[in-house]
Amino acid sequence: MPDRKPFLEVGGLTVLARCCEAFAAAPSVVETVVVASQEDLQRVGELVAPYGALVVAGGDERTDSVRHGVGGVSEAAEVILVHDAARPFVRPERIEQVARAAADRGAALLAVRMRDTVKTSRDGVEVSGTLDRDLLWAAQTPQGFDAVRLRRVLARAHRDHFTPTDDSALFERYEGAVCLVEGDADNLKLTTPEDLILGEAILRARQGAER
Repeated sequence: MPDRKPFLEVGGLTVLARCCEAFAAAPSVVETVVVASQEDLQRVGELVAPYGALVVAGGDERTDSVRHGVGGVSEAAEVILVHDAARPFVRPERIEQVARAAADRGAALLAVRMRDTVKTSRDGVEVSGTLDRDLLWAAQTPQGFDAVRLRRVLARAHRDHFTPTDDSALFERYEGAVCLVEGDADNLKLTTPEDLILGEAILRARQGAER
């Protein structure tokens, strides 16, 4: 990919703008904070200006960036949703479901049931085990949290130098259970150039269904 993922275009909009558009369409979302690298602050600010989003600089690790973003959220917020900009196809109704579940249960995330059988390997050469697919879910975003409790777990993780790749892991470690909200297979995370082709197909399919 020639440019960073948030600036790539899919269906005529940048990936970042698509994310902002989805969140702007969710009735419970009243403010948006976008975390960007220091060198991208101006460019990101221009992209998200139509959505009234605040832009803040990120940190060295994902958890640092989330902490900086949460620091930009109003103290009046009751629930905070954390979303990966590489998932521009999230549906507003799923955002609402996560927000409601987080308000009710303290924490929630979008996830989909695993379709494939998952093997483990200790050496990368031979299979060492097979996991029970019925127990496995693939985590997506957004992930939503009670605002007070999220601020608390981020502070603890910072003190402990705990930097998981998944925000719900913070809550699981320090606070407790996270509610599952079944998501959509087409809430694709853009990872490879081929994913842009899949993304265009997702948008065409949705437009066809709307017609």
